[in-house]
Amino acid sequence: MPGVVGIDHLLLSVGDLARSKEYYGKVLGFLGFRLKHDGGGFAGWSNGKTLFWIAQADAQGRKRKHRKGDIGFHHYAFELESRKAVDALGAFLEKHDLAVADPPDSYNGDDQYYAVFFHDPDGMRLEAMHYGPARKRKKKAKKRGR
Repeated sequence: MPGVVGIDHLLLSVGDLARSKEYYGKVLGFLGFRLKHDGGGFAGWSNGKTLFWIAQADAQGRKRKHRKGDIGFHHYAFELESRKAVDALGAFLEKHDLAVADPPDSYNGDDQYYAVFFHDPDGMRLEAMHYGPARKRKKKAKKRGR
């Protein structure tokens, strides 16, 4: 029986390819992706393991923004290596005036699930998250003077 070894790519239809290419170029670039494919109504970035593609939506598809809850795409979550990385992305988004829907914090009633949520120019919900406990800070031992 064939076995799936991973997800090769995701392709999102976008309302304005140039606008979305600029947006995703910033966000994906910050996350370590590089533009690998560009042309023919498509753009694709890779981090060496995952491909993330966008394509121009057709005329019917451009009539309205994405609505979470419609059949199909709900949201995409990037798994990051640490809470610090989630915080860094949240700061990057704010610095570049890329709207943050929900700032870096613990969500879903689970203090191990740490995430930042944001939307692309078409309103598609994106997330960057890390699952795992927060690092406990070690108490510094007081030095005794003699």
